[in-house]
Amino acid sequence: MNKWRQIVKTFTYSILMLCYVNSFAQNDKLNRAQQLLQTKNADLAKLAIDSVILHPETKSDFVSWTTRAYIYFEIYKRNDKQKLYSPLRDTIISSLIISNSLKPDETFTINNKKLLSNIAAGYFNLSKVLLMDSLNYKNSALAYSKFKEIFVLTEPGTNFNSRDIEYNLAVGSLYSDVFNKDNKNTEAQEIAKLTLLKVLDIQPENPSANINLGIMYYNQAVNLGKGLDYGADFSQIDVVQENIIKLAKQAEQFIIKVYKVDNKNLKAVEGLHSIYKMLNNKPKEDEFKKKCKELNIKID
Repeated sequence: MNKWRQIVKTFTYSILMLCYVNSFAQNDKLNRAQQLLQTKNADLAKLAIDSVILHPETKSDFVSWTTRAYIYFEIYKRNDKQKLYSPLRDTIISSLIISNSLKPDETFTINNKKLLSNIAAGYFNLSKVLLMDSLNYKNSALAYSKFKEIFVLTEPGTNFNSRDIEYNLAVGSLYSDVFNKDNKNTEAQEIAKLTLLKVLDIQPENPSANINLGIMYYNQAVNLGKGLDYGADFSQIDVVQENIIKLAKQAEQFIIKVYKVDNKNLKAVEGLHSIYKMLNNKPKEDEFKKKCKELNIKID
């Protein structure tokens, strides 16, 4: 019986020692991964940390997950910062979310927040690059959405109204210019309308959004008149003129809002003169012709 007890005791001791050695080995890997990160050898650090976050002894340690995020970030900076879709970036984000869920201490909480803020800023910058350099609204809007999604992880309850106005106004202004130069570009027209109206949903009196929408509708009316075939019958002319009037009145609704707030806004005064001229509203046309002269606005 004593012999049997000795066997059991020896076996139990062996298991405990094995667990201790295994645990020590995993912590040693974590330390090695951190050392490799400090010496900027992220590729080797990645190999070490990927086994650490899978092991039962270290996968529930916030240090492991934050270390993993920073290792992947070093690789991400080299290869993926300008990519909209990046598995490296996704790994960084998921690692930081797991680390935060494991109740990290103050130092690691601050480091997690810094890295998430960096990733969010990267998405915001990417949204601008995709818009201004590539004129790719779909991908730009996705990058902007990801910026907000990540940023709110660092600052829960953030109000994005000012950022939404800034972003959608930039998109709307860019695409309204594209449409004004090419009236056949209906995609640009729809994107401009969509984004400028988003601005007005947040800030109804925004002068830039109202002016841009007004000018876009006015130019659409102008191009509609230019597109009328020579020798068109009266029924066709009547339909075109009716649509021109509708578009001109839509333009007036937006621009008049700006004028009521600022009666010396040059674009608003010039725009209203052109609109009333198009509507054959002689008294209003003369009124704004006088205002244009007072403000030194050159008109035809």
